[in-house]
This record gives sequence, C-alpha cells and structure tokens, in this order.
Amino acid sequence: MRSNRVLYLLLIGCFFLVACDQSGPIKVGFIAGLSGPGGDAGTASLNALKLAAQQINDDGGIDGRMIEIIPRDDEKSPETAQNHVREFDKLGVDAIVGPIISSIGMAMLPVINDLGIVTVSPTVSAAEFAGFRDYLFRMNTTTRQNARAYAKRSIDLNHSTVSIALDGENEAFTDSWYREFLLEFDEFDGRVISKVWINVDGISLADAAAQLMENSPNGIVLITNSTDSAELAREIRKLSADIPLASAEWAGTETLIELGGAAVEGMELVQAYDRYDDNPRFQQFVADYTAMFNETPGYSAVLTYDAATVLFTALKTKHPDQRLDDALATLPPQMGLNQELVFDQFGDGNRSSYFVTIQDGKFIRVE
Repeated sequence: MRSNRVLYLLLIGCFFLVACDQSGPIKVGFIAGLSGPGGDAGTASLNALKLAAQQINDDGGIDGRMIEIIPRDDEKSPETAQNHVREFDKLGVDAIVGPIISSIGMAMLPVINDLGIVTVSPTVSAAEFAGFRDYLFRMNTTTRQNARAYAKRSIDLNHSTVSIALDGENEAFTDSWYREFLLEFDEFDGRVISKVWINVDGISLADAAAQLMENSPNGIVLITNSTDSAELAREIRKLSADIPLASAEWAGTETLIELGGAAVEGMELVQAYDRYDDNPRFQQFVADYTAMFNETPGYSAVLTYDAATVLFTALKTKHPDQRLDDALATLPPQMGLNQELVFDQFGDGNRSSYFVTIQDGKFIRVE
C-alpha cells in the first residue's frame, strides 16, 4: 500500500513538473558567427529571429507561452558550437535556429542528433547535408544547384578559364561548392587554372590576389564571405581594373558593397531571395526589420525569418504528443516572404535563386 502511495505521489509530482514546464517560455537557442569577418550575416540572422519572436509574443505567444531567444556566438569554432549545443540541452531549449555556415553545421550535426535537438538552419547548403533524415532541417538550396548555376553563367559570359578563391574557415561549404562548380564547368570544357585558399597558412589577401591573377584567367570566382570578398576584390583591382569578378552567394550582404566600394562594381552573385519582390508580406517584413534595426535586411535575415515561420508554426500546430521533428517534416506548405516553404522527407528545403550584379552601389537583378 505504501509503495503504491509513493508511486502515486511521484506521478502527481511529474505531472505538475511537466505542467509547469509547459507553462514557461518556449526557449529557442540561436547559434551563428556574430563576430569577425562574416559576422554581419550572423547578426542579421539573429535580428530577423528577434523580430519574428517579438511579433509572435506581441500576439500572445504560442498557447500563451512567450518565445525566449538565447543567442550564442560560435566564433567559427566547431568546438565552441558543439559546447553551445550541449549548453542548450542543459537549458532545455525546444529548438535551435542556426548555424549560418556549413562547417559549423557539420560540427554540430552529430551532437544535435545525439541529444535529439531539432535544429533549423536558414542557410547551410553543403551538398553533404542533403538526403538524410536527422534533426537538422535546412531552408536553403544546396551548393549543387547554386554552384552549377554559376558554372553555366560563367560559360554564357565566355569566362571559360577562371581562378577560384576558397575560404578555409568554412571548408565544408567552399569545398563542396567548388566540386559542384567544377563538375558542371568541365561539362562545358571550362578550366579552373588556379585554386587559392585564404584564411589558412597565413597567406595574405594581397598574395592570394596575385596568385589568382597568374596565368591570365578571364574571370575570378570568390567562394568567400562578404568581408573577405570585398577585401580580395580591392586587392585584385590593384592588379587589374577590368577582370570580371563573381562571388558565391555567401557574400551577398550589404557589407560586400560597403567595404568593396568601386572594387566590387560589376561583380555578379546569386541570392536566395528576390529583394525587389513587391508582394505585401515581403514589403511589410522589410519595413518592420528596417524600423527595428535601422538597416535593410539581407539574405540571412530573409531566410531566418522564413525559418522562424516554419518553426513557430510547427510549435503552434503540433499535437501535444507529437515530436517537433515529425511536426516539421509533415508541416503543410507555408507561405514565406518570397516563396512557399516546405520540407521534403529528409527535412531539406529548396529556394529559388536569382543572379544579381552590383551597379552604382546596389544589387540589381540580372534578367
């Protein structure tokens, strides 16, 4: 009899513990590079998540529970990111948003899978992430689609011999991007005549620019972040005023233009959203973001707001007994800022892509 009474009290205690937990805030961890080169993309991503959370909270939260964002800087360090995931597990987060770069995503993946923490990345895109059912949900198109589009674009522009710069601090993305580009480029008899790694072995950007210009390429592709793309462009322009430049989609933030100035005029790159979309939902987001943060949202902000849309919808609509990863995987298509958002059976998303060029200090869509 006594043992039954103890068991009953334990069950009642567990019930009230769960009930208390369910009445507290919904904790969402955030991981991205918030400092150093490329930190602008991480900061914009965090801003968009804050905006989305504030809008939900202003509307009463999710079932009366407020969303609490817990941000962490991964410092581009795999070990730091892994430790943040473990910290989030101890804090009892409901989900993680991030990371921004694929190398950090690769480092986090085994830890989030081991701990069973649903993670929605707005931007990671290495092809190696695709086709696996795990706890990582991706909003972005993979390097396979984007890099191959760049290869076709290069051939169309008669840039059949190119030099390529790759960022060693995000090797999971840059190497995947390069391999996909090369596969497509070879199909059209294009040649990569120089491959230069930066942010490794102490090579200066001036030396990297000189190596990229060797053997007289008729185009240069930079698989680097916005800051390094801008600074590399400045170094390249000291050697050639007119060699065509392209930069991978990773660089597509306002910082590229601010730091690059005249050196990035004419540069082409892909963006995963249409910044000139006139639909009211997108325009309202731009207005709200600009009012809140006094800056124009870039690609990482747009994709993060879309990530928040699907995550918060899944949290709001899932059955109490349903796991969040299952709720996301089976979530009906949701309308994002520019396009419909849906995951396939592996938790992989897809984006429309748009080529833009920099003209008069602005990104202009290439028709």
